Amino acid sequence: MENKSFNSTRSSLVVFTAGAFFFYSFIQMTLFSTEAMKEYFMEVLSLKTTTEFGNFAGTFLYGTVLLLIPIGLLLDKISVRKTVIAMIAIMVVSVFGLTFTTNVYVAMVLRFIMGIAHCVAFMAPFRLAPRWFPSRKLALVAGLLLTFAVFGGWVSGAPMLALIKTLGGETTMVINGSLGFVIFILALLFLKDFPEESSEELSQVDSISVMEGLKLAAKNKQNWLAGLYIGLLNLSVLLLGAVWGTTYLKFVNPDFSEATYTGIIGMIFIGTMIGSPICGWISDKIKSRKLAMIGGGILSLLVMFIIIFPPSNSAGLFYVLFLLLGILTAAQSIGYPVIAESNQDRVLGTANGLSAVILMGIGAIGQPLFGQLVTQFGGGEGASAAQLQSAFQNAIWVMPIAFIVAVVCAILLKETFKKEA
Repeated sequence: MENKSFNSTRSSLVVFTAGAFFFYSFIQMTLFSTEAMKEYFMEVLSLKTTTEFGNFAGTFLYGTVLLLIPIGLLLDKISVRKTVIAMIAIMVVSVFGLTFTTNVYVAMVLRFIMGIAHCVAFMAPFRLAPRWFPSRKLALVAGLLLTFAVFGGWVSGAPMLALIKTLGGETTMVINGSLGFVIFILALLFLKDFPEESSEELSQVDSISVMEGLKLAAKNKQNWLAGLYIGLLNLSVLLLGAVWGTTYLKFVNPDFSEATYTGIIGMIFIGTMIGSPICGWISDKIKSRKLAMIGGGILSLLVMFIIIFPPSNSAGLFYVLFLLLGILTAAQSIGYPVIAESNQDRVLGTANGLSAVILMGIGAIGQPLFGQLVTQFGGGEGASAAQLQSAFQNAIWVMPIAFIVAVVCAILLKETFKKEA
């Protein structure tokens, strides 16, 4: 849907207020990225082992994965503004509840509820963007939204660690909840479903059943191709950035210190924050989603090959390579406007939910698959350092294979950029 008139300031206020909820929810998802926060909650909830803590922390993602499609359907049926405001309120109450409870089961329920709210935080900005921005700006907006969200992951790291060390865990969590309350007030003030001249469009759209909406979203191959592209490029974050990257560098480059390989992997997140708006801007500038996605996939593949076959083992080179990997794989952000431009407004929430399930599913498969491949290639229990090095060098080929498939998906996509926009 193209707006008859376009007010950049008003549109930005609406969409990036929803984006602020995405940012805040990202903080909650990555809340335990520091050892200090993990230790605080293990003590408060009387958790004795890392397995117990993992079961508690993982309930967030359970809520997200289970409710993505239902929440997408919900966003197609009722006001996005009302849903976002309600979910921010639920998220804030859950954060304060988590702050003061000492019962692990109550804490797990609260994390599960926060995971459900994260579904809305993730999809709502991309639901609103095509209503408020013309096609020529959608990719840049999507990139900026992802940068905003990933910034939340950074906030849950060093800044939160500084707060914990200075003020303690409980006060830090109170500040965390208070930030959510500020975002709740902003949502009340600035969120709106449609621009004024389009305010009646929602009621003019023919209502469709849940099953019809699912069928329309599932029958559109653009949703599957774009979802696969996003998920496959996102493996750089979910597989290397979140789980296996530091372990890979530890065995493949044993001369690196822990601080060095941790810093190198952190460059993926910095690169993603930098690259998301850049990739979106390039797509809008060349007036093509498809070409930008193909280019991002090919360049990501080339950088991955250099990581696997580096000309030298200097730490500086790897810092640059992983920064470039983050910047280039941020081309995944272009997949979101492709979905927005490929679906009717009445099923866009469902389409976003479907693509999100694909994205999360690829990560859920990729993370354990990599570990199984390491074992399969001789890196199991009792393996020597040389065997582990060889096993990781073989397992890492899952990354270039994923990027090749992503490029194929981009080639098969139909161009969606509206030339007249």
